[in-house]
Amino acid sequence: MLVRPPNGILNDESFWDELASAGIREVALQWLCLLDDQGPDTGNPYPQPEDTHPRGFAAMGGERVSRVPVAAYNPNPELYEGLDWAPPEMPDSVKSQQDDLRAALQMGVAKGFKLYTTDDKGYFLHGGFGTGRLNSDAAKRTPSVTDPDGPAMTAARARDTIANFPEITGLLLDGPDFKWEIRPGHRDDMWVEPIDTPANRDFAQRHDIDFEKVLDGRSRFQDFLSSFTADSARSFVEEHRGALADHDWWSSQPDFSDWYSFKQSAVEWSVRTSYTAVKSSLPDLQVGNSSRLPFAAPLTGHNLHRKQDYIDFQMPKEYWWAEGVAGFRGTVVNWVETLVDWNDGLDEDLASELFSGMFGYPMPGDYPVSSYSDEATDEWFSTSVRDQTLKMLEGSGDSERFIPWVGLEHFGSKWLTPSELDRLLAEMRKCGATRYCYFVYNSMSEDYWSVIRKHSQ
Repeated sequence: MLVRPPNGILNDESFWDELASAGIREVALQWLCLLDDQGPDTGNPYPQPEDTHPRGFAAMGGERVSRVPVAAYNPNPELYEGLDWAPPEMPDSVKSQQDDLRAALQMGVAKGFKLYTTDDKGYFLHGGFGTGRLNSDAAKRTPSVTDPDGPAMTAARARDTIANFPEITGLLLDGPDFKWEIRPGHRDDMWVEPIDTPANRDFAQRHDIDFEKVLDGRSRFQDFLSSFTADSARSFVEEHRGALADHDWWSSQPDFSDWYSFKQSAVEWSVRTSYTAVKSSLPDLQVGNSSRLPFAAPLTGHNLHRKQDYIDFQMPKEYWWAEGVAGFRGTVVNWVETLVDWNDGLDEDLASELFSGMFGYPMPGDYPVSSYSDEATDEWFSTSVRDQTLKMLEGSGDSERFIPWVGLEHFGSKWLTPSELDRLLAEMRKCGATRYCYFVYNSMSEDYWSVIRKHSQ
């Protein structure tokens, strides 16, 4: 169960008992931070606007108030020597919160819980385990997967965190990912992400990758997606089914291979280097890494099979909501509608067939893309969801190394319904999944909790 601030939720013994009674024995903290009161107009609202769980309000005194997320401990400066990042200090005003958090984690361990914390992509710009605030010029530079300080900072923060909170025995690396959307203006539009950074150019040079060909490959891929006629779309589906989800296909395409190779190399370097650096000083700390659904792995820079060699467990995202951002139904809609916009010869049915063929993503006949904002059919779970879940599990190696994220929404999306969550968890169990991490406790209502409790028990 993932919990986000206010972490005062953890202080109540009944929280741990509630989870234990449902069969849940692992808790992850999205942000290991404390909340400082710096005035009524300073900071962010807590609980967050989408969080309505009574425990969140109780932890904040029964109302939504403004607070600033700050470090949960004072850093050990020796761990950060040689880094450009300035580790955040903990204000004296939150010392009592630190004591309460330590006591809460100790209570959880005493009740048999395993505890994790999250490193939000290693950037330490908008979160991460520690704080949302860095007083450093480095914090202002454009985030890059290949920033040499990223893995080093992750390792330093891991050592510092475990020294202060030894109850934590696992670290969740959230990403990094390259983008995968094609709808113009979308937050995850792959053509507008800041890939042309000094760190990325330096990385490409060190790995003998021509960075101009990287940028050219990204541009050529847009041209490729804009070049379909009705006949060429049908031919591509017939001759290259599953190509865009196939690492070998990307490697063999001279127009795109440099772009693909750069992304694969960059993500592997980031995750492998972070993992190795953490393990060198904390060999018993279990480290997991997230990724998008298997269809998007080549686009985002992940290769689940290769990651088996340098990560303890994998966390692909069972994010199936519509609309908003980061949900797979929303992504399919964005791709299909954009393919229609870019290609005069395609209508929605043929663009759906093309997407299905490109990514090897089976679509049931009773749930067309035009209905993706409506309640999903049973057949969709036994085709589309089953296909991606089995590919996740196979890529992770075995069920013990497979702990997918399960979520209902992000940022204005159409939430999964309790029925959809029920059928999703049932399908995951049929596929052989034995664990998952639920995102996020703070926004949970009783109808969803009853579904989670049923499957966990």
